[in-house]
Amino acid sequence: MLTKPTREVVMTNYRKWYCSCRGKPLELSTVETLEDEPVEAICQRCGASPSSDPKHTISYKDVETWDD
Repeated sequence: MLTKPTREVVMTNYRKWYCSCRGKPLELSTVETLEDEPVEAICQRCGASPSSDPKHTISYKDVETWDD
């Protein structure tokens, strides 16, 4: 008996970061600094990041994608 090969379907979760320092949310871009430090999303307008957000303007949205 022959069976069909199965394909593994993988769901990937990732987080999109936004800054609303000027009223309208802007998606943050990631900036690589030093080799040993993790990559972090930073607002190009005000410099806020998820780890340094003194004005509490950073928010996020979790996004799911299905690879099939």
